[in-house]
Amino acid sequence: MRLARLELERDGLSILAFTDKGKYLPTGSVLPGAPQDLCAFLKTTGWDAVVHEAAQTDGWLPLDGITVLAPLGAASRIFCVGKNYADHAQEMGVTTPGVPVAPDIFVRFPSSFTGHESEIEYPAGEDTFDFEGELAVVIGRAGRAIAAEDAWGHVFGLTVANDGSLRRLQRRTSQFTLGKNFDRSGALGPTLTPLDRFDLPPALGVRTFVDGEQMQNGNTSEMLFDVPTVIATISAITALEPGDIILTGTPAGVGAGRTPPTFLRDGQKLRVEVDGLESLEVTASARRIATL
Repeated sequence: MRLARLELERDGLSILAFTDKGKYLPTGSVLPGAPQDLCAFLKTTGWDAVVHEAAQTDGWLPLDGITVLAPLGAASRIFCVGKNYADHAQEMGVTTPGVPVAPDIFVRFPSSFTGHESEIEYPAGEDTFDFEGELAVVIGRAGRAIAAEDAWGHVFGLTVANDGSLRRLQRRTSQFTLGKNFDRSGALGPTLTPLDRFDLPPALGVRTFVDGEQMQNGNTSEMLFDVPTVIATISAITALEPGDIILTGTPAGVGAGRTPPTFLRDGQKLRVEVDGLESLEVTASARRIATL
C-alpha cells in the first residue's frame, strides 16, 4: 500500500489516499478528520495504525479518471543534490578528481513540480530543456543535526523525480535557481512508497526513457554521497520537517551530457523508473510563457 495525492475531477477536491492494485482509498474514510495536507498528515498520523485500519475496509474505489498530483505538501521544501554520481559529474564537465568535500545542495520550489501523467512545461523557443531521473526521499520525522547513522529513521518513504532543467538559464549564472525553478518544469510521483518496503541501504536502479529510448541507467549505490550523509548535511543547517523532500541526484545520460546534446522537444514522452517504485510518466510541453 502506498500514499498518494489525488484530485477528484468531479468536484476538484484534492485528497490524500492510499493506493493499491489500481484502486484508491481516501485517508479520511479510514481516519475521519485526518489532515489532507501531506506535511500535516506525516506529522500527526501513525502509518502502521493507518495500514491496519485500511486492511479492515472494503471501500476501495477505481483509480480510473483520477488525476494524480505531485506528492508534496504546502510546506514541503525540496532540497536537491547536484552532480552526485561521478559519471554525471564527468559528463557535465567536472574535472576535479576524487569525491568533493561536501554534497552540492540547491533548492527547488514546490510550484516547479507537477504530477504523474501531466505535462512538464518549458518556454516555447527554449531548446535546452533537459531531463534528470532521480530517486527522491521524503522525510517523515522531524530532526535537526541528524547523525548519519540515525538518518533512515527520519525517512517516511521514497518516490520518483524528474529534475527538469533549462540548461541555458542554469549556466547563465553561478547559481542553479533560475534554470531549475520554472513552474511545472519538474515532476514527482506518482506515489510515496513507505521505506519499510526496502532493505537498507537500498541499491535501486534508476532509468530514464524518452519516447521509449533509454537515456539513463544508473544505481543509487553509485552515489558519491549516500542518503544518510545528505540528510546529516542538510539537517546541520536547518531542521528537517515531515514532508520535506530530497532529490538525491541523477546518473549519467542527461541531454546536456550527450554528443550532440539531446534535449526534450514538445510532445515527447518521458518515463523515469526506480526499482521498487511506481514509474513516473510525463509529457514535455512548450508553452508561450515569459523567459529571460
